[in-house]
Amino acid sequence: MPVVLFLSLALPFFLFSRTMNRHHKFYAELEAALEDDEYDDYYDEDEEEYYEEEQGEYDEAEDGAAAPQEAAPVVRRTSIHPDTDPDYDLLNDLLTVLDKRWSTEHPLEIPFPEEERVSALRGSNYDADGACATLYRDRLESKKNKGPKVLKVVGTGKNDKRKDDPSEEGGMEEEDTSASGTGVSSSVTLSKGKNSNKYRKSVELLKPDPTKPDCTFIIAGHVDAGKSTTLGHLLLLLGKVDVREVEKNAKDSKGTHKESFKYAWLLDQSEEERRRGVTIDSGSYCFETPHRRVHVLDAPGHKDYVLSMMSSATQADAAILIVNAAPSEFETGLANGTKEHLIVLKTLGVGSIVVAVNKMDAAGFSEERYQYIVRELKLLFKQLVLNESVIQGFVPISGMGGVNLVTPAVEELPWYTGGTLVDLLDSCPLESRLLDAPLRLSLQDLRDGTVYCKVESGTVVKGDTLHFMPADVTLLVRSIEKPTVGALVDAAFAGEVVELQTNSPLVGLYPGNVGCELGVYNLHCSTDIEVHLQTFELLRQSMLPGSSYTLVLHALTVPVKVLMLVSKMNNKGEWSKGMVKCVPAKAQAIVVLRCEQKIVAEPAVECRALGRFILQQDGETVAGGLVRRVVQPY
Repeated sequence: MPVVLFLSLALPFFLFSRTMNRHHKFYAELEAALEDDEYDDYYDEDEEEYYEEEQGEYDEAEDGAAAPQEAAPVVRRTSIHPDTDPDYDLLNDLLTVLDKRWSTEHPLEIPFPEEERVSALRGSNYDADGACATLYRDRLESKKNKGPKVLKVVGTGKNDKRKDDPSEEGGMEEEDTSASGTGVSSSVTLSKGKNSNKYRKSVELLKPDPTKPDCTFIIAGHVDAGKSTTLGHLLLLLGKVDVREVEKNAKDSKGTHKESFKYAWLLDQSEEERRRGVTIDSGSYCFETPHRRVHVLDAPGHKDYVLSMMSSATQADAAILIVNAAPSEFETGLANGTKEHLIVLKTLGVGSIVVAVNKMDAAGFSEERYQYIVRELKLLFKQLVLNESVIQGFVPISGMGGVNLVTPAVEELPWYTGGTLVDLLDSCPLESRLLDAPLRLSLQDLRDGTVYCKVESGTVVKGDTLHFMPADVTLLVRSIEKPTVGALVDAAFAGEVVELQTNSPLVGLYPGNVGCELGVYNLHCSTDIEVHLQTFELLRQSMLPGSSYTLVLHALTVPVKVLMLVSKMNNKGEWSKGMVKCVPAKAQAIVVLRCEQKIVAEPAVECRALGRFILQQDGETVAGGLVRRVVQPY
């Protein structure tokens, strides 16, 4: 009986205890799981830590252009002011970059006054690298009271570097001379480079004659401005085409009621170009002036082919902007192609622009019409913050009539006292060339064993073994031809356009590849690039992570997506910290772009041609800027 009573009392308590234990165990496990996950808090902390880590990485990276920085001491500027200078924010950032570059490259040289540094930045189209080179060149000029010098450079298969000690291999020897003039003769001996399986051909080479350098011009302007007609007639007057070809074109054009195309057809030779009356493919032509070997790229003006124009602009040292003076035609072109072409030229760093006011015959050679066009263009330059020093001059012409192209038009333009179009091309200043930098070749085209390139930096020599990326193709240079001289040469230098002959297989090679000397220099190749960009007013939807665009970089056109928005500049000229949600129109930002395929790029401060880019979307030019660095994919 007592046992039964005990069990009847203890059993409910036992069952209740077991139930409570199960409940305690369940809630304990649930609490542990929640502590392990902490989903919301963990996500927020991880995200914050991620952006702090990323921000630290970008802040520590080398600055290519104005970059986001931690709070720094405020530098008081004396020659620029935010209330009077529309480009104050950009100049303020670039002055810091320029000062740092000057102290690194020329530590023994006293810096220039701020006013001169600002002038150099504006004169170099806001390129700190170009401004630094210009200032140093001015400093050297000021020291010429010691007498001109002859430079002897001993080169190797590696990058030639100028050194103060002439006894060091690859250094520079300076000798005083009493010879007058600005010409500098340089003797280069090429020997076997390290990491190379061959000898660069030992040959005495003269550096390019500084009194007659190669210069690549692009002809830009609105469709129907008369670009091809002007260039075709100019080539005829300079004896570069046969007059019989013009007569044949005149005869052929009568059948299509396009008699005015007899000069344009010297350049536009495809059936579609002649049928539509517009340039579709960019063409290249060469002639000489007293002080220049000129290489001209005739780029399309039609909006449908603006990508071809952009690709050509990446090769150009200078530009000829042609506008149409005919009644109402100038106004139409100004609102459309002219403005876009100027934005492209500025963004890609084309440092000199000659403006040709064409079809003056259609305006009765009116001085009033000419002066009106000049005023309107100057207003546009100011609106685009295009430095006046970039504009080398305005010249009234008639491409069809050949007026003021080569010889002064005293009869037609008695009120005009300036030079002819050729005079302006002949005096157009050029930026300094990267002669002593590693060899970089941008591949423009290839056909029948011939590789068409522009030497962006360094020197290419007959017998060199070149490595092109990202195609990973190696070829041996059998011969080098320069179109500007129309002959074979033993070497070509930075800034020159070349045609390379090779017997090596070219399978897999395509325009947009970049070449270097095998085993001497490693190109930066990746799908990801970090850029400093400026969005334009044509950007209709704000830039977001995942936004798609078309990237134009040197001879390359490739689809890209926005991988990451790193930082954005606010209205006060300060860079944001932490996550950026979007980048609207007319804003500056640091962005990581991911290309559809691997590309070769260089920081813009090291090589302008391989570091300046344009972004297009739905046929509109929506952004452009500078490559800061090549990033390995995440």
